[in-house]
Amino acid sequence: MITIDWKERLTRDTEQYLTEKLPKQDYDFEIIFNWYPERVNGKVPAEFIQFVVKAMAHAISKQHEQYVPFFQYLWNKKGDYGKLAFIFFMARFIGKNPALYNGMIEKALLKGNAHEIGLIFEKVYFPLFKKETEPYLSKVYPWLESSHEPLRKQALAYLVKMMKQKPEIISQVLRHQQNRWLAQNPEAVATNIAILKAVWKLDSPAVMEVFREYKSTRDPQTVEILCGAITEYNAELLPIVENWTHSGNARLKKAATSAYKILLKKKA
Repeated sequence: MITIDWKERLTRDTEQYLTEKLPKQDYDFEIIFNWYPERVNGKVPAEFIQFVVKAMAHAISKQHEQYVPFFQYLWNKKGDYGKLAFIFFMARFIGKNPALYNGMIEKALLKGNAHEIGLIFEKVYFPLFKKETEPYLSKVYPWLESSHEPLRKQALAYLVKMMKQKPEIISQVLRHQQNRWLAQNPEAVATNIAILKAVWKLDSPAVMEVFREYKSTRDPQTVEILCGAITEYNAELLPIVENWTHSGNARLKKAATSAYKILLKKKA
């Protein structure tokens, strides 16, 4: 927790930076808080960065678009402090001009590590998703197929969080992913299995409906996804999975046989 004395000093130094440094394109904003003596794992606590950004954002709110080069510099050149400040700025300004800031954020997602990407989802996009579902749900789908592994994994965690927040989107998510099963490469199997497992915990009847729909399929990747999601016993699944175990396709048979053993073990 920041004491009143420190808040006053941070506010004063932030005002000085805004009037004397930032207009000269001096982007070394860490001068505001670097003198703070206490560290957490060798770093100034994140709440200090957040406090400074809040004060700066309030001051530049009406002219925020003029500071795009500053925001970009923070992400690209100012290390961990800069990336954190960038995320806090985006959380405050994206709603004012989504077209401008979405592009910047999406570029950041393609370069960020897992922690940074997770913070962007949590601080920037999730609050917007809670207010306006469709546009921010649609954005997550391409990220699930990204070649940038940290983005792909964080997008999965983000999607699960979205479904928990708004269970009414589950059927839409399942339908979208089903339409992608045949088009996706084998690397996407794990992602789709994870989605089905998450949905199973949230809405198992919805997953059972998917099994009913695909019970006659002979597509190896579809069966691999469905069987990979089985983690608990359901009597209705036994004949469906057993039928798949008799397939002449080695990949399909392997997935079904493994799932069938799981079902029998869970039944016992």
